[in-house]
Amino acid sequence: MGIGLAMPMAAVAETATATANSATVTAKPTLQDHSVEDMVAIAKTAQTNEALNDAVLNNDAIKETLGNDALPIPGVNTQATGNQANNNQATATANTQTTKTPKQSTQAPVAADKLILNNPVIDEAKILSASDKQAIETKLRSLNDRGLAQAAVVIVPTTNGEDIFDYSMKVADRWKLGKKDTDQGLLMVVAVNDRKMYILTGYGLEGTIPDAVAKRIISDDITPRFKQGDYAGGITAGINRIEERLTTDPAILKQADANRVNTNANSNAQSNQEGGIPLIFLGFFGFVAGMILTSILGRFFGSIATAGGIVTLGTIFGAGLLGSIFVAFIVFLFLLFRGGGGGRGGRGGGGVVFLPGGGFGGGGFGGGGFGGGGFGGGGGGFGGGGAGGDW
Repeated sequence: MGIGLAMPMAAVAETATATANSATVTAKPTLQDHSVEDMVAIAKTAQTNEALNDAVLNNDAIKETLGNDALPIPGVNTQATGNQANNNQATATANTQTTKTPKQSTQAPVAADKLILNNPVIDEAKILSASDKQAIETKLRSLNDRGLAQAAVVIVPTTNGEDIFDYSMKVADRWKLGKKDTDQGLLMVVAVNDRKMYILTGYGLEGTIPDAVAKRIISDDITPRFKQGDYAGGITAGINRIEERLTTDPAILKQADANRVNTNANSNAQSNQEGGIPLIFLGFFGFVAGMILTSILGRFFGSIATAGGIVTLGTIFGAGLLGSIFVAFIVFLFLLFRGGGGGRGGRGGGGVVFLPGGGFGGGGFGGGGFGGGGFGGGGGGFGGGGAGGDW
């Protein structure tokens, strides 16, 4: 009796199982659900069969199906892929966050002859905070108190189309930074919206801060910070570099500058040996022609014209561009700083003036230094020495 009942019960169980399987199949009418087990089997086989791995697992439809069922695919590192995507996204985000646009000023332009020059820092662009302005003023007054230089910084929104050099020279002519007998004036002019600047040196500082050095200070210390919108940091870095040169023994400075020139010359030596007009002849010609031109055009413009002629002739007659530039630079310095010769704008005063966006100007502002709360010039003169730059 028990056996008789067991047999029907087993039959019923088998029938129920078959029915359940049939219901399961019926409940999965889609191709994806029908093929999951096959896909898994293929995926496992592919671990030992490279051909199947290439033919099947690289199929996008199969990968998508297996991926949707949360099944690992041999040979595919999904975690690494996700990390790479996250890294790319993080890099893009970081780049977006670190890219800065230089600040712009909304202030109205101010003509060079309208500036009120009564402080070491004239910020007509209103880009410096009160604390930054005070810190820069303190540095500039310290330079003057120690007898190193009478330096000033002028920041304007724009020169309103006027050349930065011309704008700066007008300011320097009015302010007359530096003492009359030492001409140790320095002017830094920054034109914020024009993204141009100029450092103008008085006659007494041209030897300590020659044009090439002023240019290097602008390109290496100042404008990289300006590009990030850090105007206070750029101006401060430039003043610090200038102070280093003013407080370093002249003999050491001369040797350091000579080493730099020699390094540049050695790097150009091969091009100088390629034939053409000898560089020594080019230099001799430059000295002779320069003496004549400076007596006619004045020391500054005569030196510029001579240097340009040397580069032109050297390039035409095969001396090489770099070699010609090197010779022109040496001749230019000799003509500019030799004892005689007519300088631009007369003797010029000392002092240093920084003008944003302007150039180097001659003359200076009357007055007697920074003392007493004012910042009047002491009669120093400028002859056009210095350099400009942009960012």
